[in-house]
Amino acid sequence: MSAVGFRNLLKILVRSRSLRFTADTVRQSPASSLARLRWGGQDIFYRSGSADPFVLYQVLFKAGTKAEYYVPSALRPKIILDIGSNIGASIIYFRRQFPDAKIFGFEPHPDTFRVLQKNVGHLHGVTIFNYGLGASHQRITVRADNVNFGAFNTRGSFKDRGHPAAPVECEVRRLDDVLRELGIEQIDLIKIDCEGAEADVFSTLPDEILKHCQWIVGEFHDHTGFKVLARLAPHFHLDLKKKMFRARFRFHACNLTKVQQLSHSDLNALQR
Repeated sequence: MSAVGFRNLLKILVRSRSLRFTADTVRQSPASSLARLRWGGQDIFYRSGSADPFVLYQVLFKAGTKAEYYVPSALRPKIILDIGSNIGASIIYFRRQFPDAKIFGFEPHPDTFRVLQKNVGHLHGVTIFNYGLGASHQRITVRADNVNFGAFNTRGSFKDRGHPAAPVECEVRRLDDVLRELGIEQIDLIKIDCEGAEADVFSTLPDEILKHCQWIVGEFHDHTGFKVLARLAPHFHLDLKKKMFRARFRFHACNLTKVQQLSHSDLNALQR
């Protein structure tokens, strides 16, 4: 409970309407089977006792501008890249907000990808891939954590939280090669959260596609994020949420040409 906080725990209970899910949010003991939550008219699967329930809370249960990957509703993206899809909470969020968009999700960890398939593999307009994105095409062996399965990146680094999982092999591909194979020449919305590999991903994103993207949202996990921000700055307004002494920080980037489409509340929302 200390990691979540009593106030958040009450919010989770009220919004999920599930004692089981609320208990799973604070229990740090991985279970061998998947749990299920009924939300928004669909079943969402998660790994009980892992970080999965809290991810669902952050992305799906927080409404409006408080949502983890908030995007102004005035934007109407046609093509969305979800880089670091985890178990699919962000894809479900974007699918509900922009039902006509085509969403492409990327998740390298095989165990996490199996949960992702159960959650979003059946959704119309959603295509998911069991590989990560990076600076080169390679296969890597990674370690993860049985509580926080997302605590690794495609550089191979790993945050040991005391519940190490067996090493697994993952595929990493260059983003520009993937876009070429998929025939994607325009991206309207990018969500990225890949535990420190963000700069590697952006290094292979063509300039012509990047500068016409409407909105980018996600997290940076180390100092390499500032190099990406420098690249974004000529074409985007930037909103950052960073605390001193913490390497990780969240960001939003709005294309300079899209500002006029935003409402006054949208313009004031992000720094709250």
